[in-house]
Amino acid sequence: MVAVGGCEGRIDGPPGGTPRDGASPEDGSNPDRDAGPTGDAPIPPPPPDAPPAPYCTAHPGTRLRLVLIADNLEHPVYVTAPTGDGRLFILEQPGRIRIVKDGRLLAAPYLDIESRVLSTGDEQGLLGLAFHPRFAQNGRFFVFYTQPGGDLAIAEYGADPAADTARTAEERIMTIDRATADNHNGGSLQFGTDGYLYISAGDGGGAEDTYHNGQNKNSQLAKILRIDIDKGSPYGIPSDNPFASGGGAREAFVWGLRNPYRFSIDHTSGNLFIGDVGQGGYEEINVVPYQTNGQNFGWPIYEGPTCLDPEDGDPPSSCPPPERYQAPTYAYDRRRPDTGCSVIGGYVYRGTCMPDFVGTYFFGDYCTGDIYSFVYSGGPAQVTDRTNEIDPNNDLYGDLSGFGVDGYGELYLTDLGNRGPGRVYRIETE
Repeated sequence: MVAVGGCEGRIDGPPGGTPRDGASPEDGSNPDRDAGPTGDAPIPPPPPDAPPAPYCTAHPGTRLRLVLIADNLEHPVYVTAPTGDGRLFILEQPGRIRIVKDGRLLAAPYLDIESRVLSTGDEQGLLGLAFHPRFAQNGRFFVFYTQPGGDLAIAEYGADPAADTARTAEERIMTIDRATADNHNGGSLQFGTDGYLYISAGDGGGAEDTYHNGQNKNSQLAKILRIDIDKGSPYGIPSDNPFASGGGAREAFVWGLRNPYRFSIDHTSGNLFIGDVGQGGYEEINVVPYQTNGQNFGWPIYEGPTCLDPEDGDPPSSCPPPERYQAPTYAYDRRRPDTGCSVIGGYVYRGTCMPDFVGTYFFGDYCTGDIYSFVYSGGPAQVTDRTNEIDPNNDLYGDLSGFGVDGYGELYLTDLGNRGPGRVYRIETE
């Protein structure tokens, strides 16, 4: 089962805490500037056209509910689909991809690579899936999993785009070496508006950055990576990656992260949203504005707004100034009795079924099952607690393992199934 942090009690209110004041990216960009369509940053190219979802009509309103889409799953951790594809693809942590088609969970897996996947640790398994932006033409898709021995594997598979089973031949794109700990693997794959593949990798596990990857520019761990899978062998390096010409891992896009288990890219604004799981103090939502990179989010020097581990073993009074690191857009204090313990990054809603939520970012917490939302405006987030309306019976307590969107931009979440069968729900307005 996925467990991205230690669980504590159920929370009754929204997370608390504030981000570090005055922090800015190393490239000098202003973190308080709105990088979305209404701000000063360049606007990304329009996303591929996704048709309106055929299973709903636009329903104004702000009261939300969960609609069961699939159950009897084995540890589902993520859902996704190619743009405009009516199927829903579900990742089961042991190593399978399942399909919901025409409202029915198909018996045969789309892909079964359980024999290649190590899933004995809570945070190991088949964790990420991304379809190539031109999947409908080339049938290419990519997966992220932990392999025997614990290293992280990024691999390519192929399929007839209309088929309900994929080919099992694998082409290895990247192997990320890591130490013996089984936690802090990251696990997300996303294609950006630039067509590049983005990858999240945790700090290598243990506690307090045991393996010293958080502030190690040369490691592929503790980062969001960005590669070009359409050039090079097996991949190319985008020329505007911050260390493309040297000084750090050439694949690195942003760094200083602990365990960015789930991140997403809003294809309308181009902004990248990261849920970075904390250690014992704060859970973070970090935002990388469109057309910026190289941000250092501070782990393990900073966790949320607090100095956790001054460099070189110096006392806390000598902690580097927070302005040296990028502040989180939102941080909540997991030490409070009314808060969670493992943030699950989500998505900005861009579907058509819930028009009053277009542009709203949703995220949650694995331990409590709570769900929150905010509209990103460039500065600290003003968060709304959605839990009581979405999950009034606390069914997601200790089981919220991921968010995802289908081929129409509609929003889903996965229930890991620690207390029953694994399930997938769609979030809808009442």
